[in-house]
Amino acid sequence: MQISMTEEQLKLQIKRMEMMCKSFQSNSEKYPEFLPEFEASKSINNILKQSINLTGENYNDILKVLKNLDLIKHYEGSGWYDYKLHLNSLLKHKGFNGVN
Repeated sequence: MQISMTEEQLKLQIKRMEMMCKSFQSNSEKYPEFLPEFEASKSINNILKQSINLTGENYNDILKVLKNLDLIKHYEGSGWYDYKLHLNSLLKHKGFNGVN
């Protein structure tokens, strides 16, 4: 199911995801378990910023980043949950399935 989102809402969604990424980075300076979330969110945000029209290859790249993150220990708190909610919303808007 595709979610309807205005261009402005889409930009706000990405901006929030970038702020969360910065939060993971900041937290990782004291708590190393945030580092994987920082690196994953940075990679995903870069994929999203480089591709206005998300492709199947971009989607698969995002899935790979998330799968690799799940293989290692990371904080996995409310910030990461919120990041994934934003990512799901954006993916659904672009016509893709959400992620777990």
